[in-house]
Amino acid sequence: MEILRDAGPELVELARRYWTPKIDGGWAEPVAAIGSVWKITSDLEKVCTAYLLNAECSACEAPLSVANRSGAVALGGHDLRRSAARRSMGGAECSACEREREAEREREHREALERERKAERVRRGALTKFLERGGFGEPPSRPERRVIGLVDSESEDPLGVRAACLLYVLTRHARTSRALPALADTSALPYGWMYPAAVESALLKRLFERGWILVDPSAVTADFDFDEDGRVRSFAAGAVPLRLATSPDTTLEDLIAVLLSHSARSHMEGIVEEIREMEVFGLYLYLNRLLSTEYRYPWVSEAKRVELYGHLRRGLEHFTYGQMVCLCWRAVDTASSWKERKGLAAAHASSASVTTLGGKIDYALEHPASSLPEYSTPRSHPEPPGLSAGRDLLGYLEILREQQRGCPLHDRNRLPCACCLGALYGGGEEADLIREYFAELGFEAVSSRPDLATKRELYVGR
Repeated sequence: MEILRDAGPELVELARRYWTPKIDGGWAEPVAAIGSVWKITSDLEKVCTAYLLNAECSACEAPLSVANRSGAVALGGHDLRRSAARRSMGGAECSACEREREAEREREHREALERERKAERVRRGALTKFLERGGFGEPPSRPERRVIGLVDSESEDPLGVRAACLLYVLTRHARTSRALPALADTSALPYGWMYPAAVESALLKRLFERGWILVDPSAVTADFDFDEDGRVRSFAAGAVPLRLATSPDTTLEDLIAVLLSHSARSHMEGIVEEIREMEVFGLYLYLNRLLSTEYRYPWVSEAKRVELYGHLRRGLEHFTYGQMVCLCWRAVDTASSWKERKGLAAAHASSASVTTLGGKIDYALEHPASSLPEYSTPRSHPEPPGLSAGRDLLGYLEILREQQRGCPLHDRNRLPCACCLGALYGGGEEADLIREYFAELGFEAVSSRPDLATKRELYVGR
């Protein structure tokens, strides 16, 4: 023990009685016989420090100090003779070494924070340059992106049309003057823009590479992967907020030019297929949410999901979307009544609703004379945003195609009208014919179609 010189005889005697051990282990006197535990430890820690000679600091090998008997037994054992473990074994340290080690940890923590702050400043600078540049390189210009289009080869037509549908819904959303939410933002897009099988992250990546969309300045560095030099290496297109590369009107103009400059019929047929897929997904959500919200039943199991999708696709080949909503509602109601009569579990009703839906579709097909009403989905139904956008896009294209049929220049020279003049940017099937005929017509074409004057100046003859 270490006892201060100015300690009184009473405290010295108290320390001796408190810290005296027995030879065979334990303590010479119980604490209760000496006095109050709290008062004893409070008085002794002011004038006395006890050390265990057999328990050394794992860092400096000095004897360890203890504050009370419990601490002494914990380190030295019942007989106070046990040696403390070394540092490599996680042994105890003296108070001085503990303070030094804590200071070292705090210093390392501050240094790590400073390094991270410096790295973050580098990343922010790289991200700022990335956003100012518009991507990893200079993005394609408007004429270039019209030429490139949305497909890589003839085998990728569905993907090109799918990307066009996604771009149109992004264009509609951009008119709200807000950033396009990331796919990972489930609060804004609980089920995505279109439908799960569309693989929207791949579509967004394609639109970014073709110069149709850019990363929004609200993006943060955590959404990007940086190389060792702090430059942007990659990012997940579905994890960052986005924006259109040009205004919504300009984007729509270029998109229509791409869709109508060539293969317009196949593009419109592809859009019809995409609308069908979104309708199937919308009905799938409607039926399952009806089960869960109205009847407190579980969603249709994964084992019955393929069968449900099959019934929905088959039904939409013969009935409207509103009529299929009606059939889904009737199927769930019938399955619920059957479950209550039989006293079955809720999962049975969810499974039975799929089978019942198939039966109701068959009955409606076998009895065409029976009128089938059209139901509307409730306002709370999370319909895919791309569904209404796809319908609008298809209707707009049909109007433009109808206008083409009445174009004076088109009628006289069998040339596409201004709705198809995206072909003048190159890549269209009739682009060369457009340039040749337009050059031959000269001022006559301009007087017949004044809107073609700037096109002639910019693109004819290139």
